[in-house]
Amino acid sequence: MSSFERIKETFQKEKVLSFANILTMTITFLVLGIFMLIVFISQSTLSYLEQQTQVTAFFKDDFSEESILALKGTLEQDDRIAEVEYISKEDALKIFSEINADEPLLLESISANILPASLKIRTKKLENLKIIAEELSPNEGIEGVKFFEDVIVKFQKIANIVYIVGFTLTAMFLFVSYSAIVITLRTYINKKGTELEILKLVGASNDYVQRPIITQGIFFSFTSSVIATVLLVSGALIASALRIFRSGLAMPFLPEIKVSLILVTAILGIVLLLSGLLLGYLGSKNTVKKYLEY
Repeated sequence: MSSFERIKETFQKEKVLSFANILTMTITFLVLGIFMLIVFISQSTLSYLEQQTQVTAFFKDDFSEESILALKGTLEQDDRIAEVEYISKEDALKIFSEINADEPLLLESISANILPASLKIRTKKLENLKIIAEELSPNEGIEGVKFFEDVIVKFQKIANIVYIVGFTLTAMFLFVSYSAIVITLRTYINKKGTELEILKLVGASNDYVQRPIITQGIFFSFTSSVIATVLLVSGALIASALRIFRSGLAMPFLPEIKVSLILVTAILGIVLLLSGLLLGYLGSKNTVKKYLEY
């Protein structure tokens, strides 16, 4: 009997168990894929917030432009700093006018003289924002230093919770899926015990006896990963059609590299397929070792 025929026989005789096995593992791989996608999305969002978040130093009116530009040059030499932008009083007035374009009475009472010049400083790493702000604050020419820390901190806390919950759920489902493979193959081995013993008695090699059982385990797991991949890719296609994440997602640990949602999902699909092969092989291999005596 070929491996395919044995798989077909298992489905026919253990329909409920076989479908429950595939359903459980499909959910496992789907959860794994969603969790990895959330990591990509969280990384992309955090990267965007890092780029938008900056320290703004406001200067006193008696602090000369030359002194401000000198400080700007010093800051640009700092390896922690990615960009420094000088906003003069005139530039500040233009920005204020654009923001309050629908308030003509307010604009009439505002002039460039009453608005402070400032430096907008963006750091390479988020954790350096607070350090730079604290270093700038004692400067005699600086009237105040501001940056919005709460949004980033809250997002990081939420992302950490998501990572923990996602990792825990994935680990639980992987354990359940591994157990499902073991139970299915154990049932098959128990029913085929006599046949397997005869094969061993007539001189069949260990590889010959194990191969069809391992093939079944890989089939169940790989089929589940294929279904999960199709569902994940379908969701990505729908999201792309709705132009969600149209600017792309940042690669984890390489936020400067952005890729499309479809490409990210395709990469995750390959990971899921490889995970399916590995889980099926390990589960069936260990089951054969434990329940067959050579």
